[in-house]
Amino acid sequence: MKKFLSIIMAAAVLLTSVSCEDFLSTNPTSSVSDQSVFTSTQGAQAALSGCYYLLFFGWGGDRADTQGYISHMMSNETCGDDIIVDGGWYTYDYNHWGHQRGDIFKSSALWSYYYDLINNINSVIAYTPTIEGGIQSDKDYIMGQAYAMRAWAYFQLIQTYQHTYALAAPKDMPGVPLYIEPSSDKTEGKPRGKITDVYDQILSDLGNAEKLLDGFVRTQKNHFDLSVVQGLLSRVYLEMNNWAEAARYADLVLAKYPLTTNEQWTYGFNDASTSSWVWGQLIDAEHNLDANGDYSPFSLWSNYITRNGGDLWSFNCFFLNDKFVALFDADDIRAKQFHLVAAKGYYMSDKFYDTPDLTGDHVFMRADEMLLNKAEALAKQSKDTEARDCLNQLRTLRGATLSSKSGNALLDDIYVERRKELYGEGFAWFDLRREQRPLLREGKHNEFSGGKPIPANSWRFVYQIPTNEIINNPNINSDIWPNGDQNPFGEPSLVLE
Repeated sequence: MKKFLSIIMAAAVLLTSVSCEDFLSTNPTSSVSDQSVFTSTQGAQAALSGCYYLLFFGWGGDRADTQGYISHMMSNETCGDDIIVDGGWYTYDYNHWGHQRGDIFKSSALWSYYYDLINNINSVIAYTPTIEGGIQSDKDYIMGQAYAMRAWAYFQLIQTYQHTYALAAPKDMPGVPLYIEPSSDKTEGKPRGKITDVYDQILSDLGNAEKLLDGFVRTQKNHFDLSVVQGLLSRVYLEMNNWAEAARYADLVLAKYPLTTNEQWTYGFNDASTSSWVWGQLIDAEHNLDANGDYSPFSLWSNYITRNGGDLWSFNCFFLNDKFVALFDADDIRAKQFHLVAAKGYYMSDKFYDTPDLTGDHVFMRADEMLLNKAEALAKQSKDTEARDCLNQLRTLRGATLSSKSGNALLDDIYVERRKELYGEGFAWFDLRREQRPLLREGKHNEFSGGKPIPANSWRFVYQIPTNEIINNPNINSDIWPNGDQNPFGEPSLVLE
């Protein structure tokens, strides 16, 4: 991890003046001591900018499925029920062929990405308070963003390397190692912390971020601000089955961000200035090859339609299943984006449509997700009328048939609406796990889809600890849980006692 810390911290050497929003001008290229950049608020901001660069554009060489956060979102989608992968890098995820195994590259790449990022963030958190002089609010805003980023990274890790909280916490199952101080090559690897410890750290970091970012005004949506933190808290509490807090934090976001209009929904999901976008990745001409090109949703969704006079292209890898498309009412505005590929029997979608200059932005969080979080959290509290009102608010807007259901049938409707509204935005696999549902893939899928369902709560939904981590970390062993530290790999499901 030390080499990545050195590379990212070199960002400070490259900048003599940098605003809190200028991370795209940060191109780390050399090595510098991790503490030497923290002699000024400006240096701390440059270090934070390097962390943002890694979050958006790093780690993974030339593989599209390990290129920054956006690639992880697409990987999660291809592991779900509705997207069909017809060639390309994500075929392995779609097949569930074994990419979750610890001796396969994917587990190691994801692990390294998040822990490299965490190690760099830890330096920002540890050394920014030692800076003498400067404006205190500037240091607070740097620290707040760093806490939010670390919480987000640990939340991604724990969802990837362990079952959902509702299954794992009652069994006191292991989580992931917790590092909250900067590490070096000589730092001894830590054991897997309990899942409850990991979530306690996530909530602590988000709580710190919530306080420190009060009053912070960003100029670009690529950065964490108070609304993003509140949206993350809604997600985390939903995962923890703390329904009241999940709904409360969703409400805080909804008070500031409107739902996506139908015109915005059909525009192409490529503009972070869209009023409903809470958090997104801005792309400019300098970095479109880093985040777009072969590695963006725009290049992978099958789409033969040209708009705005642009010369657009696609690898034509991602399609939609016919059973999923059949969930949409004929008058639903979202159904207007589907186009049957007769030769294959499945559908194209132009939900993700690049800009003519190929610099389309990526969406990470929308107000619409928060409305669905709130609906689910209310329904879980048996507040069916309020939950149904939230669901039908979205369905009315989209032109879909309203729900009149209650109880578990209402929860099913909310889950289906999440699939319809949020497809392609990185929720499919995590939602299956959180909802404790099986992978079914009914209807038309290609011959590489695995051919059989995966039962709910299967260990196939959980990545193993990377083999190289077990080799290099004396505090993690290769014995299979519950007798050791390694997650099982296989079909048996973990069930609640």
